[in-house]
Amino acid sequence: MALTDLSDLYGAINEEGINRVVRHLMRLRPSLFNYGTEAVASNLELLCQPIDADPMVFARNNPLITIESPLPVLGTDGVVNLNYCVQLTDFKIDFHPSNSIDLPPELSLLPEQHFALSARACVGLDCPDPKFMQQLENALDQLYAPTFIDDFINPKDAAGHTSSNNPGKPGRKPPPFTIPTRKLKCFCLEVYVIGHMEISKTNGRFLIKPKLDKIEIVDLRPQEMEDMIECYVASVIRLGLLPRIQIALEKIVFDQMKIVTVTLKPAAGVPHNPSIEKDELRAYINMEVA
Repeated sequence: MALTDLSDLYGAINEEGINRVVRHLMRLRPSLFNYGTEAVASNLELLCQPIDADPMVFARNNPLITIESPLPVLGTDGVVNLNYCVQLTDFKIDFHPSNSIDLPPELSLLPEQHFALSARACVGLDCPDPKFMQQLENALDQLYAPTFIDDFINPKDAAGHTSSNNPGKPGRKPPPFTIPTRKLKCFCLEVYVIGHMEISKTNGRFLIKPKLDKIEIVDLRPQEMEDMIECYVASVIRLGLLPRIQIALEKIVFDQMKIVTVTLKPAAGVPHNPSIEKDELRAYINMEVA
């Protein structure tokens, strides 16, 4: 049977084409996949993994890292902060049948009409030198100790008068401080996802949308921590990533003398539309001419 026996148009995207585009994008726009503080951006040796960027990135002076705010140390009211980095170092998609990604045992085999994703993410966080930490601890002791008890019990306003309107807060707060970093402590995670595709109509447009079915982070213990992180990552994928990855069957207007308008709609007589098979994402489309 010809691919267009049940529809007017047929289109397909091969998994290797997607993976090749992603690889090029990671080299041409590394700042989309690497995040860290300004200290990390100015000293790339702090990164968990070196960035393999295209020479064009350096020629155009494009950023390698998206700069983020330092991570506050809990309990310091934002006074003490740490440098960190987050990197997505590898990404791959595999359409059924599974022949590009080796799934972990927890996910078993890739079901028909499904796709698999694999990604490797690395996280680095500063763990300050113990001697420096002792110096910083002593400095904070000297800063807070003389007035902390009195200010906590009898807080004073800027003029030095006792006030009962704002109880329980120390009288002064130093400016934010980010601890200098010599080296980040790093770890990497292997993340695997299984999903499928659906067609839906939103605001009058037909959209092909990816949907997440299962997620697995390999060899993370204890199990409760793995479950918690998997839940958070799944929320990020479902709410932050997948809504941005949609393929629209756009309305096409042939304005040669403004004679006809052609509207694209998903074909209804196809068993699976969109279809995931033979390493491809396939879409079957019908045309309506007005």
